[in-house]
Amino acid sequence: MANPSLLSSFAAEEAASSSIPAHHQMVMIAGMHCGSCAIAVEALLKKQPKVSDAAVSFAADIAMISWEDDAPDMAQLQRAVAKLGYQLDTELDAKRSATQAAANRKQLQLKLAVAAVFSMWSMLPAVLIYLAPFGVVENAALWPLALASGVFAIPVLFYSGAHFYRVGWRTLLAGAPGLDSLILLAVVAATLISGWRLSVGEPHVYFDAAVMLITFQLLARLLDSGVRRNAAEVVRRYSQDIPEYVTVIKENGERLSVAATEVRLGQQLVLSAGEQLALDGVVIAGQGQADMALLTGEHEPLTLAPGEALLAGCTLIEGELTLVVSAEVGRRRIDNLTQSISRLLSQKSALQRLTDRIARFLLPTIMLAALVAILGSWWQGAGILNAAAHGLAVLIVSCPCALSLAIPLVVTMGHARMIESGIILQDPAALEAAATVTVAVFDKTGTLTTAEPTLSNIAPAEGVSANELLSLAQHILAESHHPVALGLKKATTHQEEPSADSTSGQRESLAGKGTRWQSEQGAALAGNRAWLIEQGISVPDNNTALGMELHIALAARYMGRLEFKETIRAEAFSTVAQLQNNGLEVYLLSGDTLAACTQVANELGIAEQCVLAQRSPEQKQRFISALEKKTPVVFVGDGLNDGLALAGAGLGIAVGQSSSASSMAAAVYLPEGVQGVPATLVLAQRAKKLMLQNLGWALMYNMLVIPLAIAGFIQPVLAALAMSLSSVCVLFNSMRMQRRLTESAEINPAKKT
Repeated sequence: MANPSLLSSFAAEEAASSSIPAHHQMVMIAGMHCGSCAIAVEALLKKQPKVSDAAVSFAADIAMISWEDDAPDMAQLQRAVAKLGYQLDTELDAKRSATQAAANRKQLQLKLAVAAVFSMWSMLPAVLIYLAPFGVVENAALWPLALASGVFAIPVLFYSGAHFYRVGWRTLLAGAPGLDSLILLAVVAATLISGWRLSVGEPHVYFDAAVMLITFQLLARLLDSGVRRNAAEVVRRYSQDIPEYVTVIKENGERLSVAATEVRLGQQLVLSAGEQLALDGVVIAGQGQADMALLTGEHEPLTLAPGEALLAGCTLIEGELTLVVSAEVGRRRIDNLTQSISRLLSQKSALQRLTDRIARFLLPTIMLAALVAILGSWWQGAGILNAAAHGLAVLIVSCPCALSLAIPLVVTMGHARMIESGIILQDPAALEAAATVTVAVFDKTGTLTTAEPTLSNIAPAEGVSANELLSLAQHILAESHHPVALGLKKATTHQEEPSADSTSGQRESLAGKGTRWQSEQGAALAGNRAWLIEQGISVPDNNTALGMELHIALAARYMGRLEFKETIRAEAFSTVAQLQNNGLEVYLLSGDTLAACTQVANELGIAEQCVLAQRSPEQKQRFISALEKKTPVVFVGDGLNDGLALAGAGLGIAVGQSSSASSMAAAVYLPEGVQGVPATLVLAQRAKKLMLQNLGWALMYNMLVIPLAIAGFIQPVLAALAMSLSSVCVLFNSMRMQRRLTESAEINPAKKT
């Protein structure tokens, strides 16, 4: 039973639910290597004059800048960002972003390889030094071993860790210090103290702790980058789904193929059957039928005539149209959708924000603890070197490596399990959103239904058999690619294929009306009721029709009608039933007509009050946003018209043979269809539970070890080992994602308030 309060409050909130500011602009930020870079740029932008808010996404290399009245000076913003070492560009370039992401990942892999090799060699001499009290090595060999440890650490300290120093310093300057700032302080302190000890002849150095810290952090960054850079592909994929060239009519009537980017407002285009439109336009001549499902979700082709508007991304099925360009590249409807999706992708998940807050809180806490340790040791009579070593132990032991590994490790461990279950994870934030899901919202066309309609009823006229009617319809539409023709072909696969002789003859297809076939027996017609009446055929009324109808006539005699309905995917029935049995409310949200949506909902057992029809992509996203103010939601869909809702939903799932753009915009992609939705929710709930456990362990670890380090019970070497132990604990806990799903696994929706 649907919750009536959700729908009753939706109408009032829908218009206000979109979080797009009144004045905003999307810009590209080049040069970012990690989340800390994004934090620094975001903090800097928020401090600039006239900027009311800013949100920076490291995953997509974009930022959304908002303002109230007067627009900020973009040149000034570019100069400010440049001082931090990054580049602000007002034009979004997804290809450049993808290239930069690939280059950064390769560089990160190389740095980790160098760190892993030289860290191992740096730690071997250190281990021997630690074993010296047990007589493993002579005292005379300790200083050379300490020197060797420092020499082997040089590539790690000056190459592998260089990025942490730059970003750590930048975040300090921006007033948003985080984990990189802490790494900077810990590594610099360990290196300086170790160098000082070597210069005075003491062998107790801490190069091993510094290189271990860098290596663990590089590993965390590599794990994180492997699953988060998919967002940078979304804008590029949306552009790829639209043709790059159009056919322009010149003033002399000549037709010429030119790049869509060169076409200007008011120019005339020609669109032929089978072609996809690259620009928004208005029909000025010709007639045809267009497939609008990619952008609107309507399953029936739209009949177009002069004065009708057609959007980029739609495909002409029949006819030929002449259009005048109404929107250039950059101002098309598809461009607006892309901008909106980019904005949604720049938003951070709840756990990302929580981790950032924890890291910002830990830095001053750890610095204060280290200062207390140094002053305490010095006050108790320890020398300056010993007091500094005491403070260093606090810095190292409390460095939140486990915190930075908490989420990436769960995602990495769970990724293989999800692949085995037919689930492709594209955004780790999805794992957080599923734990509290109480409502599932499904798109209809292409998600719960297939592309071909199903023959639902055969109504032959008096004196005509059902087989005769089917055979005649099959002959008339033998060369048609209309969805009804495809559904008819699927329904008559058991019948004998029409012979070459029986299908010969002239055919004429009239867009939006039907097909005329001149057979040996006379003119055969297959089309809608109005067209047959225009041809002088007496067609009986049918007030019970719910879906598409195909009326047939032969030699001026009415032969009967065929009724079609949408084909519901077989797996949709069990999926909807399982979700409802597990306590989730199921909604149907579509751009199709109310009658078509209600018919599908009734067959699937979805309550009529949970059906929302004739919604545009923007309206879909606004509905999801308004609904999520009341309860956590999962949205399941496919097609470009679902991309905005998929990107904006807390948990967006693209299913089946969805368009490349929409599948990339979603957090999860299920190539096998909607049957994977329940398993996705179960695995995601398990993942979030493990993430929270990892974060809890990391915080509890710091709460336990910092007081011990301040009290002097933990030396720098033990601090490094304790830090490693905390990361190992997080690793083993994350490996629980590898457990297989049991058949009895159920979704546990959160209790509603």
